[in-house]
Amino acid sequence: MRRYLLISFIGILFVILAANAQPASAIGTRPLERNPRPHPTRAGVASHVCVPSLVWRNPELCPSYGPGTTAYRMASIHLPDPLPELPVLDLPQADEEDILPHTYAHVTILPLDVYTHPMQAAMGFPPARTMLSGNWWVSVDGKVEFEGQEWYQINENEFIVAEALSFASPSRFRGLYLTEQPAHPFAWINRWNVQPSILPQGALNETVNPLHRYQTVTLFAEEKRGDEIWYLIGQDQWIEQSNVSRVDVNPPPAEVEPGGKWIEVDLFEQTIAAYEGERMVYATLISSGRTATSTPPGIYRLWAKIREGKMSNPDVQDGSPAWYHIEDVPWSLYFHGGYSIHAAFWHNAFGFQRSYGCVNLAPQDAKWFFDWSDPFAPEGLERLYIGEGSPNTWVWVHFSSPFEETEEVEEQN
Repeated sequence: MRRYLLISFIGILFVILAANAQPASAIGTRPLERNPRPHPTRAGVASHVCVPSLVWRNPELCPSYGPGTTAYRMASIHLPDPLPELPVLDLPQADEEDILPHTYAHVTILPLDVYTHPMQAAMGFPPARTMLSGNWWVSVDGKVEFEGQEWYQINENEFIVAEALSFASPSRFRGLYLTEQPAHPFAWINRWNVQPSILPQGALNETVNPLHRYQTVTLFAEEKRGDEIWYLIGQDQWIEQSNVSRVDVNPPPAEVEPGGKWIEVDLFEQTIAAYEGERMVYATLISSGRTATSTPPGIYRLWAKIREGKMSNPDVQDGSPAWYHIEDVPWSLYFHGGYSIHAAFWHNAFGFQRSYGCVNLAPQDAKWFFDWSDPFAPEGLERLYIGEGSPNTWVWVHFSSPFEETEEVEEQN
């Protein structure tokens, strides 16, 4: 008897639930936000996982995890047709000889004597100075030959032997000038030969071409799978988060006046963006400080613009393996003590941490930021120190890990 009563009770309960069920509302493409919201639950904190049929009937009753919810969310993604292109203006590429104001070279033989003239070396005179150790980069002004040996001039009355130098090959990468506010987040591929997958953590989509380093993609949706985040960049094309450096449009910090210029530096994504008020006008990749020499987060204002200047390690002297000295670093924007945004001609690792604390840019990007930022520095003005009351540009440096935000959402759920 009890068995029949139990069966009858379950049947009545099922009828009541079916009568009260409402059809699931279409959610369209899941918004790709930095803080995606889970489905709300009536109990506030879900203690169950829904089967697919219940998710499709009543998604508001279900948590944001489980196979049913995942299938529902994936099926609800609707890509725009046609896929929109980023609203960018193609900027002309500078000729190779015009990318930098000087020819630069790395000193490969240390210690290295520097002479006021090659004749002094031939006559056995002592050097004017000696480069002892570390990492030296010099700007080369010309080449001379003396008694069959080639020498390079690196400064006025300073010559070093030619075989001690290896010339720089500056990066030709440059960022994007945006003609209007992008409607979706976008990113650069930061690795070589990234093959999209048909589904997150799924089989590779061999019908599309692999993606290459510095290629731009638009991010239309995202999915978290275990410890990974996956982005949808096209039909049946998902790529894992570590393969990209992402850019999001963010509102200006409270300190920025309406319409004012400001720069956003994202230390997690290794990207930088220039804004005029709320509108993003330019974005590109950076290399910020390594873990031991990290770039300090904060909100700053520019205090100097230096067209060319020497940079060295302030913590050690020449003779230490940690010493570095770089001559004539171009287009530096100083925002916090000795920290600056400047050109880096000595590497092509943009999108990854690389520096001693400054924000490295590819040369063409560094010149764009230098010319765009307030106050304006006319050609011929080598140093501009910015006083109170002058037009200025804010710099917001922050670390925005999407994994931390995902964890916050899971805690809320």
